Amino acid sequence: MGKNLLIEVGLEEIPARFLNDIIEDFKNNFKNFLDKENILYKNIERYATPRRLVIFVTDISPYQQNRVIKIKGPKRTIAFSTSSEPTSALIGFMEKNGGKLEELKFEKVGKDEYVFIEKNVEGKMSKEIIEKGFNDVLFSIPIKKPMRWDNITFIRPIRWILALIDDEVLKIKIGNVESKNRTHPFLKSGKDFIKVSDANSYFDIMISEGIIISIEKRKEKIVEELNSFGKELGVEIDIDEDLLDELTNLTESPKVFSLPLPSQGKNLPNEILLEILKRGARVFPGIKKDEIVYVFGVQNGINRKSEIVKEGFFNIIKAKIDDAIFFYNKDKEINLKDRIDSLKKIVFEKNLGNYYDKTLRIIKLLSKIYSDIKINEEERIVLDRAALLSYTDLTTLTVQEYPELHGIIGKILSSISKEERAVGDIIGEFIYPRKRSDKLPNNNLSKILGIADRVDTLVGSFISNLEPTSKEDPVGLRRISFTLLELLISFENRLSLKNLIEYSLNTYPDDLKKDFNVDNLINFIKGRFKLILEENGVQYDIINCILNLSDIIPYYSYKNAKYIKEIYNESNFIEFVKAYKRIFNIVKDYKEVSEIRKDLFIKDEEKELYDDYLSKKDYIEKNKILDFSIFFDKSIDLVNKINKFFDNVLVMDKDEEIKNNRLNLIKNILILMKNFGSFDEIIKS
Repeated sequence: MGKNLLIEVGLEEIPARFLNDIIEDFKNNFKNFLDKENILYKNIERYATPRRLVIFVTDISPYQQNRVIKIKGPKRTIAFSTSSEPTSALIGFMEKNGGKLEELKFEKVGKDEYVFIEKNVEGKMSKEIIEKGFNDVLFSIPIKKPMRWDNITFIRPIRWILALIDDEVLKIKIGNVESKNRTHPFLKSGKDFIKVSDANSYFDIMISEGIIISIEKRKEKIVEELNSFGKELGVEIDIDEDLLDELTNLTESPKVFSLPLPSQGKNLPNEILLEILKRGARVFPGIKKDEIVYVFGVQNGINRKSEIVKEGFFNIIKAKIDDAIFFYNKDKEINLKDRIDSLKKIVFEKNLGNYYDKTLRIIKLLSKIYSDIKINEEERIVLDRAALLSYTDLTTLTVQEYPELHGIIGKILSSISKEERAVGDIIGEFIYPRKRSDKLPNNNLSKILGIADRVDTLVGSFISNLEPTSKEDPVGLRRISFTLLELLISFENRLSLKNLIEYSLNTYPDDLKKDFNVDNLINFIKGRFKLILEENGVQYDIINCILNLSDIIPYYSYKNAKYIKEIYNESNFIEFVKAYKRIFNIVKDYKEVSEIRKDLFIKDEEKELYDDYLSKKDYIEKNKILDFSIFFDKSIDLVNKINKFFDNVLVMDKDEEIKNNRLNLIKNILILMKNFGSFDEIIKS
């Protein structure tokens, strides 16, 4: 039976927003390291608090696995002379690597055969391998905003290292910090350090010190205590997920407390007060009869005197509310329309101008979008007005202090500015969803503005070479793409990715867009769409069928993917796919598409197929059908006629004109069917 390995890296407090990614990367790096070094183990667990990163490995083998390595030598033609005698090159290779002539192996690598020596390598002690490789494991964690100290770069300075295999201390050194068999307690406990006798006893020590090293258990504890307070005080607590994650990662010994809302809070609209409390004061609002009456904070340290903590929090909350009241009252003095010019002072992106420029681009983009959606003249006027005012609240003191209130303040001030209610509703909603799983706008006009806004940001960011990398996404373009797709699939529309991008591109100056590649952005968005479809249980061949088109209309792509999933095992769909593939396999490399000549048809089957094709094509084009379920319902006759055609007609006729005419016929049918998907990607047929 193996031993248990514990490594705790103690640091100055890690920013909450980075903790989850760092501990996951730490675990993955360590797992990959053990696997690469052939060190067996049963399980790897990871734990983290703001001050400690912990890896616990159960049943780790004391020794690395014995293994056979192959050492590559010269080519066989170089290793032996024409008389099959070992050459000096082979003799030197054998002497260097301790090989014998009779033990040589030969393997083909590429076109040539090489000499190999196989050697049995005895496994080293796991402890020694980990001691040697640990620093590389730790410092290969990607860090977005590192600190530098003592010629070391990491997320925060390292203050202690606890490293044990059972009761044996591993020798690890980072800078001036050497590993020992001791950890540090809660920061405000008054103790200096605590001795840890063996790896297994660490967890009991943490419990006795009131430290919860599991991120998940800290979150559970906070939620349980919030729910308990909610029942006790008869309030509904707004447990904001972002705030919950932040407070979980800011504490290692969390304890929830309650406070009455300071009376000044009644001088702010509820929408503003909610954000001030959650983002400014980092407390959860408690609501009774649509009024915030309590707030709930999370202190770090279960043994700290709560009254002192609560008094401090109350003063912070009161100060935040007082500031917000001042900002809000000043902001009410200026109407939204009078703030438009001030947008020229706020930079959107250094290569793309200011928010005034962005506003004008969005209005131009909307004028193009209107041709692809159902919208009347009155709605256009309202939407254009909302677009013009959509970013004016960025000039307010409140939004400058609390950016999360963008849109919310805009809606409130639009009412004060005597704008139409519909305009205010759009301004207050177009910002949603701000992230995945966030709420969607209630009306389609808000969604349309949200689509235009996100497309402008995506196109502008790709123009400015701000595309995400595997490690960085400075503008949040993955998130923006997800929310764009969520808007596009949420209501019936004919907006295609290619059109949206090209419409937006035309709002930018020629010198900026000259090197822009539309397909790069389409493929980037498709990558996010693939994840959405996967999360909705759509299998990979259907996803490929839907997305492997040069352009997609997300609303119908999503609808068609879901429909294909429903009919995937139905016999009619299987026959449809078979018919598609029969055509595809013949004409996939046939590039020429010309007019089909009916006078060249000889057999009844090709005439009937042509007539049915024309009928379906005319219906699809006349009614602008994009819904695959409608086409599929009408395709049964077409599939039957395709099968009869192939059973009775020789496509590759000796007469070149007849052959090409038949190829043109089935190529055009393929084009018609491919409007709804690349059905050659479907496996089941």
